[in-house]
Amino acid sequence: MKQLLILSDSHGCYALVQKALEAEPHAKALIFLGDGVKDVERLQSEGYTLPMYVVRGNCDFSSSYPSEGIETFGNASVMYCHGHRYGVKYNLDDYTQTVKENGATIGLFGHTHLPTLEQRDGITLFNPGSIGAPRFGGPSYGLLQIYEDGRVELKHKELIIW
Repeated sequence: MKQLLILSDSHGCYALVQKALEAEPHAKALIFLGDGVKDVERLQSEGYTLPMYVVRGNCDFSSSYPSEGIETFGNASVMYCHGHRYGVKYNLDDYTQTVKENGATIGLFGHTHLPTLEQRDGITLFNPGSIGAPRFGGPSYGLLQIYEDGRVELKHKELIIW
């Protein structure tokens, strides 16, 4: 099984980003969904060599990271973005349509600070919640697990911080 760590909305809480990485030592890559790219840059400057797929969010002023990306991980075609450009705080219709138009089957997004997992029109939509500023509950993150038989699973995890 290949496991990818999904983080979003760290908002400067670097210690929690580190704790999430420590909690998932088998992660093969990090997908960061914006609002805290300086935390990712700090990881890189401190020697983390994990492959990182990073997009900027609405609070990542003057960031040179792209606003969205599309990658294939195993059998999973994944579109990832922060979500603010698609109005994800109001509904997921526009983002669902964009994911579909881009040929992906999974759409990852942040921005709402709320864990989300739902199926719409053949698309799996997933928000890991916020690692740095959760709206409800504790800091959370996600895992994208890709199994040898081609199955793909998305999971929410709450970060235990004590």
